[in-house]
Amino acid sequence: MEISALVFNLSMLGFVSGSMITLGLGLTIAQIIAPFKNIRIVLRALIANFILVPLFALGIVEWLPVSEGVRTGVILVSLGGGAPFIPMIVATAKGHVGAAVGLMVLLLIVTIIFMPIAAPLMLPGVSVSSWDIAKSLLTIILIPLLLALFIRARFSAIAKRIQPFTAIFTKISVVLLIITVLYVYTKTIIANSSVLPIVFLFFLGAMIIGYFCGGKKSNVRFIFSVGTGLRNPPVAILVASQNFPMQPIATIIPLLIAMVGTLILFSFASIIAKKGAR
Repeated sequence: MEISALVFNLSMLGFVSGSMITLGLGLTIAQIIAPFKNIRIVLRALIANFILVPLFALGIVEWLPVSEGVRTGVILVSLGGGAPFIPMIVATAKGHVGAAVGLMVLLLIVTIIFMPIAAPLMLPGVSVSSWDIAKSLLTIILIPLLLALFIRARFSAIAKRIQPFTAIFTKISVVLLIITVLYVYTKTIIANSSVLPIVFLFFLGAMIIGYFCGGKKSNVRFIFSVGTGLRNPPVAILVASQNFPMQPIATIIPLLIAMVGTLILFSFASIIAKKGAR
């Protein structure tokens, strides 16, 4: 079990940091700055992701009979935005990848500031160190991203050469993470299969919030739906595994949301791409 826990932690860290490095090696400063130019879009994104979705999550766990671990998992995943696979889904739909990357970076930066403050407030009675959460997010997410951005800006040729390898490393980490989770937590997942309706409800609700906050332009609505619906499961998994080790289901909830969300959105994105081609 100790070896499995070690593999889980390493694969999870590899996935999160690897995703940031891979994205950073392919980003330009212009792509990051782009979403900040439209103040209305920025405000709508912030309201949707860091006010409406957390309130929606709080309503779910308050009105539905859920365990403490489920409550923790749903709340944690509601507090984090900027999933690393947002650009991949938007690219599948032949959408504006640059805007998707910019939105992801915006949400990720706010998440690093917002989650350490909001988590202790929304999880009363639970001892959570704001600094420990912030430190984890900074060292595992922000620093790798900034390092990759620096390499991309100063040594673009090197960035292009190493990006395929970091992408492969990230994919391997994802596979190991899923296998390890299934091996270690299969019994927990089966025993808590009743949480699947809550997972679907949360994902669909968050996605609908993003859709209506996206405005009138269909491409912006789609990007908002993806970003707001997926949240940032890797960050929630990271915080849950490091701060709530006695609540394994709190780690499972973000993973289930990621699996359900990516399956639905990739299918939806493929349909959009085919319609666009026609």
